[in-house]
Amino acid sequence: MKNTVIALLLMPASFCMAQNKFTINGNLSSIKDPAKAYLVTIQNGAWKETDSVDIKDGKFEFKGSVQEPQQVMIAVKRNNSKSENDRQGFFLENSKISISGTDSIQNAIVSGSTSENENHEREVMISRVTAKIIKLQKDYGKKDANGVYIKSAEDRKMAGDSIQKLVAMNKAINVKFAEDHLNSFAGLYAYNMYVLDNKFEASQVEPLFHKFSTSLKSSPLGLKTIEKIEIGKRRQAGSKATDFTQTDLEGKPFTLSSLRGKYVLVDFWASWCAPCRAENPNVVKAYTALKDKNFEIVSVSLDYPGMKAAWLNAIKTDGMPWIHVSDLKGWKNEVAQLYGINSVPQNILIDPKGMIVAKNLRGENLLDQLKAFVK
Repeated sequence: MKNTVIALLLMPASFCMAQNKFTINGNLSSIKDPAKAYLVTIQNGAWKETDSVDIKDGKFEFKGSVQEPQQVMIAVKRNNSKSENDRQGFFLENSKISISGTDSIQNAIVSGSTSENENHEREVMISRVTAKIIKLQKDYGKKDANGVYIKSAEDRKMAGDSIQKLVAMNKAINVKFAEDHLNSFAGLYAYNMYVLDNKFEASQVEPLFHKFSTSLKSSPLGLKTIEKIEIGKRRQAGSKATDFTQTDLEGKPFTLSSLRGKYVLVDFWASWCAPCRAENPNVVKAYTALKDKNFEIVSVSLDYPGMKAAWLNAIKTDGMPWIHVSDLKGWKNEVAQLYGINSVPQNILIDPKGMIVAKNLRGENLLDQLKAFVK
């Protein structure tokens, strides 16, 4: 043991530095024509080519370093073709990674990335359940030539209930995977992406985060995860509603706290969102019944720049005579980002004291759900 320690101390600095770098060695043995390999990474939320090398005798190499494992793609283009159909994605980390194949990188074998191997293990478990979800959606979502569902409403409801159970099963798989990988990037990635899903309850999932290793919690992904949890707390029942100001239909600033003293349903939607438009009749029915009982609705639209006409037309078409606001920034809507909204429809119910008392009240019984609070 003593000799081993001495040997480690005497290792050249270049060896230690090598552990903080990656090398990607590719070998696509059947590619003889002029071709290039491109390293594609996510920059500011979009895929971007960040490096490229010539493929010679089927071989190519990339070198560099990453602060933490990250998703990348290697794309291969032949004869200056702009097509990127031949590509493969994986988790890049500071290690020696090999890509071995014949004439297509899409079908090549990637090895050498622990994060990729562990994430693939999770994806295999998830794919079995996801396949069942897709089959149910396909079988029970079929329509005839006139656009009428082939399956009865009762059958579709039963299928929907089964799908919800399968979705919950996938969630449980991701939770278990995170619990079993508290010292690996893949575990934290699964937690961030799939345990902290579109409608997570911060109070329920935060304890698991604190079980991850100190180094993971302080990593870039760990810090993003902490921020995601804190934002999630803003929309959970029992939290004080975070105030906001946004432009209304007349171009004037509207502030949420101006409705203090009333029950307020803050409804996130968009004119382009089919499920939102399908839900609107339920919201209209509830508003009509409760508008004279200390109740108001504020709809926050996630419509995009240049879509004001579509937004206004949807409001008129769906008959929504309440307060509407938007900054027309799509998913970058400042109120949506404030509350961590990344799927619609969603809503939160605020009581007269400005406290969130419920969220995601939906469906044909929306009125009854609201009546439990609004007397």
